[in-house]
Amino acid sequence: MSSRTGLDRVLNLPPFWLAFAFMALVSLPMSYVALPISAAPLGPLPSIAIIVVVTTIMCVSTSAIAEAVVSIPADVRPKNLRDLVVVYLGRRIGTITAIAVAIVFFAVLVACLVSIVSTLAFYTGMTEEVWLGIVGCVVLVVISIGSVEHSLSLVAGAAALVLIIAILIALVPFLNPEHVLFAQLPFTDNRGAAPELWSGFLGVSILSFIGPLLLVPSATYVLPNNPKARQYITGSLWGIVFQGVLMILWITLVDMSVLPTELIGLHGTVFLKLAEATDGFIATAGTMLVFILPGLATIRAAGQLGGLIRLALRPTSEPVSTVDKFKWKVVVPALPSLGAILLVALLIEENAADVSVFLSIGGILGSSIATGIVPAMLYKRVQQQAAEPEVRVLHIFRTTTAILLSSLFFSTVLFLYGILVWHSLPIQILACGIAVVNLVWVLRHWINTATDQ
Repeated sequence: MSSRTGLDRVLNLPPFWLAFAFMALVSLPMSYVALPISAAPLGPLPSIAIIVVVTTIMCVSTSAIAEAVVSIPADVRPKNLRDLVVVYLGRRIGTITAIAVAIVFFAVLVACLVSIVSTLAFYTGMTEEVWLGIVGCVVLVVISIGSVEHSLSLVAGAAALVLIIAILIALVPFLNPEHVLFAQLPFTDNRGAAPELWSGFLGVSILSFIGPLLLVPSATYVLPNNPKARQYITGSLWGIVFQGVLMILWITLVDMSVLPTELIGLHGTVFLKLAEATDGFIATAGTMLVFILPGLATIRAAGQLGGLIRLALRPTSEPVSTVDKFKWKVVVPALPSLGAILLVALLIEENAADVSVFLSIGGILGSSIATGIVPAMLYKRVQQQAAEPEVRVLHIFRTTTAILLSSLFFSTVLFLYGILVWHSLPIQILACGIAVVNLVWVLRHWINTATDQ
């Protein structure tokens, strides 16, 4: 670590703060630019309640993955989530996990590319196709460098966090507390389930917490300087909590500055409306944030996809020739990003660069498996080892109730989207099928626990 230079020096942070930074900065989502828009139909208070629930569930997932990591001896510790799952749950579930993670990051990468090129085209007058070519080349160069995506993401995340805090402070003179009282709830005012009120925000909230997916990579940087893992675990958990608190502040203050009804149906970013209601500083800082957050997410998603494709296609022996090494280190990791770039080019050509449905299906399916269902299964195996947790507070998340409620939450989400939100029969069958399989696992776990007692 001491030999690293430049941006990689940020990886020399103390263990607690490095683990915290991976959860709070590297995983800082691009959704901030549109989060208040998706929250607007529900209103601030119901949206905050959803964030509290999702944050709590993600703490269970985070502690499950973290404990699974530290329970393995350092010399044989996996370096990615797929291999970790293989150790505890077998190769089949490991493969499913890898596919789910790939779906999440591919969906994020496509959304980021669309956001960046459309914004650049709007401000410069150059075509989206030209900007896609430029941005695509930058992405391919960055991921060819290798591990720089983590250090660069940390720096970019820190810059984005500073902008978010500056905007929150600048919003104070424009706050109207009465806006917080606006709310629209399902099954009220002659509404039914009203998925148009909650489905967008619930999906974005779950997609925003990808920190658990970065726990295994972060361990390779944190644990060498923290062998007992206490700071790795506590730093990661506080990073997830910090992200949830920041989301709550962001939604609350933005919705107190602009009446939520004015954001309903708005396309693009919240700053289009926020700039009209506030001042020039917020408009400028918001524009900078629009570029930084999708840029950060692009680097993160492209880097993770490159690692996953190398894992899936890894040869039986190390490449020897210069050409083979170039293919393995540069060409292979670029394949998913090239696929995303080509897909975005097709969407632009067909004037269909609205990827909200694509994100909803790909993201919810992938996130429900990778950050919900699989971590609950991991915790069951960690429990079976009968080892005491490194941090006492983890007893809260290790309880059977916490594990089962976490898993049931994601089954419920999959059922809701499969029945009420999505209208493609194959996708509906897939979502409900995953939910049923998970419910069977929950039921078996519940029966086994009751029998043991």
